[in-house]
Amino acid sequence: MEGALRVQDIIGLVLAILIVAILISIILILRESARERKMWKEEQEEFPEKPKLSQYFTSRGRTKPRRQSGVDQQTLLEDIEKRKKWQTLPREEKKEEPLAKDLTPPEEETVPPLEVGQQFSEKEKIPIEEPIKKREPKRVILEQALEKLRSFNLDIANIPLVLDEESVHFSPMLWEVKEEVSQGKELGDIVIHTVFQSLPGYSGEEVIELFRSGDVSVVDRLEARVRTAEGRSFLVASLELDRFRIPQLDRLLQQGFISEDEYQLVRAFKFVDRNTKKEFARTVYSRIVGEEG
Repeated sequence: MEGALRVQDIIGLVLAILIVAILISIILILRESARERKMWKEEQEEFPEKPKLSQYFTSRGRTKPRRQSGVDQQTLLEDIEKRKKWQTLPREEKKEEPLAKDLTPPEEETVPPLEVGQQFSEKEKIPIEEPIKKREPKRVILEQALEKLRSFNLDIANIPLVLDEESVHFSPMLWEVKEEVSQGKELGDIVIHTVFQSLPGYSGEEVIELFRSGDVSVVDRLEARVRTAEGRSFLVASLELDRFRIPQLDRLLQQGFISEDEYQLVRAFKFVDRNTKKEFARTVYSRIVGEEG
């Protein structure tokens, strides 16, 4: 009997130890799960997710009852207490920055008025754009230049000019005509032709219209031709506008009494004058009938 009791006592003691060990392990597991659940809830509060409606509502629109153990209710109460404490803590207010900073117009700078005697520095000087001057028509410039010449008691019709070998180009045909004249043949007529420039974008007729409208600068040269009785024509001399000089007009330009444009137009106007053509024809005639040399 005593041996049987001892065995039963030993078995009971072992079972008691196992039960205690199982209870301790269950308690440890529950505590660990509670701690993990608590940490998980804290993470959920820091990074909240949208709740799923299917977890809270049934098909009839009622909430699903949840079965909570005693440990879960205790942890929930602790969470509620913590939330109450967090609500009492002051929160930092976030300042909203305007979305369109760059779209706001800049503030206008007001410049104080200058006092008497005060001047702008080089950096403060405001550049003033000079208005572009419109060029006057060439006929107007020519009339102004002729008016200046009259103020100097100069008559453009009678102003002296120079026609020499530097300005007049005599062609070899002149010597052939001169030889025929020396043999007793009639000279014929000396005809002066006006040759105009070839302007890009203008036809010959349009250049002539420019000349008739008062733009005498389109003239290029004068040509002297001899027409014989037999009907032949010889180009014996030419006078270019660039080599045509008027001494008194040159002096007025050098002294600054007339501008370059006025000088060019007056010289061209005198170049096509009837008296200039007569003087040119007289120079050619004297070279043909005159002495060799």
